[in-house]
Amino acid sequence: MMQKSEKVKQKRHLIKRKPKTQTTFAFSEEKLKDEILLEAKKLRLAESTAELMADKVVANVAKWVAKRTTVTVDDINRRVALEIAKYNMDLSYVYQNRGKII
Repeated sequence: MMQKSEKVKQKRHLIKRKPKTQTTFAFSEEKLKDEILLEAKKLRLAESTAELMADKVVANVAKWVAKRTTVTVDDINRRVALEIAKYNMDLSYVYQNRGKII
């Protein structure tokens, strides 16, 4: 009798998961620039420096994206962090770990 009740409890606790739906996003240079400037502002970088850095990073990433047929959001984020690292390592680290507790 105990075995039946345990099996019933186990069946009740099964989690039904929905399959993930694929969503597509369009690459936006303006949105990327705003994200970089927001992270730079959190680090209290000078606005003029952040603007120049963001422009160069966005241009390089846009050029990289144009060569690819399909890229993921993670690919873009890695590429942005790589490009930012050329100019400021702290900003690169913060950009990679945004949304996480540091």
